[in-house]
Amino acid sequence: MIAPQWGFRHLRRVLPWLGPLVFLALLPGLLIAGAVHRGLTFAPTLALLGVVYAFPILLGLALAMRHAARFTQTLYKIQTLEEAASFVYRRIFGPWKFAPYLLVKDGKIASGENSVLHRVGGPGYMVIYNDTAVVTERCGRLERILSAHLPKRKNYPYLEPFEKVWEIVDLRPQQWTLPVKGMTRDGIPVICEADIRFKIDDRTAADAPPKQPTDDEPYPFTPEAVFKAATARWVRDPDSKAPPMDWRGRVVVGLTEGMLRSILAEYYLDWLLGPTGEDVEHPREVIRRRLETELQKEAPKVGARILSVQLGEIKVEDEQIPAQWIEAWQAEWESHEAAIRVEGEAELLRMEAVRARAQAEMLITLIRELQSVAISDDELRPYLLAARLAETLRWMSYDPFTRAFLPPEAIRTLRRLQELLGEERRLPGSD
Repeated sequence: MIAPQWGFRHLRRVLPWLGPLVFLALLPGLLIAGAVHRGLTFAPTLALLGVVYAFPILLGLALAMRHAARFTQTLYKIQTLEEAASFVYRRIFGPWKFAPYLLVKDGKIASGENSVLHRVGGPGYMVIYNDTAVVTERCGRLERILSAHLPKRKNYPYLEPFEKVWEIVDLRPQQWTLPVKGMTRDGIPVICEADIRFKIDDRTAADAPPKQPTDDEPYPFTPEAVFKAATARWVRDPDSKAPPMDWRGRVVVGLTEGMLRSILAEYYLDWLLGPTGEDVEHPREVIRRRLETELQKEAPKVGARILSVQLGEIKVEDEQIPAQWIEAWQAEWESHEAAIRVEGEAELLRMEAVRARAQAEMLITLIRELQSVAISDDELRPYLLAARLAETLRWMSYDPFTRAFLPPEAIRTLRRLQELLGEERRLPGSD
């Protein structure tokens, strides 16, 4: 596809370079044409001289282009000499049509991945879909951010000489499911599946509302978030077989996996797997909410915004672990039961000591009362002894400390005995 503006732009670059050479190459031909027109006899000689004169110039141009193409092919490891020659021509005179170009969509290069434009750089063009953003670099320095909306006044971004793609960022919402292996507080390995949905951040600030999608921009973003995501890539050791981890891996592996392991390590297994009541929040929901809150704080550091966090069932990783966990749980409860039993036995011993002390105080009180009765009149001694005994026992029963060790039948018997002694005392006086 050739547009008029591209052709005119190309001619403005070509003429200052090739104009003088073309004129010198055509000069003998013009002289020959003039001689023939005048009827001179040495016109064939002039024609031969013109060919001899123009040949070195044309040959020099061809050899210069070939050597430049060969040098460029060796320097940038280009596959064919034709591609290298085309790159040299574009570098000197610029592209004369909409070619070459890179087609970028779905977060990757869909067309032209192995081209010179991708491996070496411009000049050239790019066609970027609205679901992708591109960060370019030029001469070892990050240059700019390109997308379907940036820059705004160009339909197709133009790559300057030696400007090439440095990183591609997918603007579409991402959903990753990752089984996370962790360990509980009591040292039992568990596994929990985390489902994370996130996208490139579209907020101008942490507390600002997100942008709303439009027909023009179905996947809104901010250039700052794209820059953070592009520069968040982790490069592994040269001997590592694992692929480099980009901003998506940082969110899922670097943040989610580490945070969930730390949270699981704070709880015992019986709390994670135990039953919950109607008014008690499920442990998985507590962990999910904590994980989502922490991810919301950390994800903007790599240019991402968390959309949702879901957790699967928490399971014990090894089949033999449940039996070990039951044994450990049983040993813990047996130890707790033994502690309660020891505490109960100590309480019983204390109650026995209190009872013995109460009985001793009762005996001391009775002895004192009986001693005062022993020195009274012989006729009234039996009556007074019985009355004083009943009264003493009755008053002792009012003491809460002593009453706790007397059954209700004993208290009723003492009351009845005191009443009978009172009646007995009134009968002799009535006669």
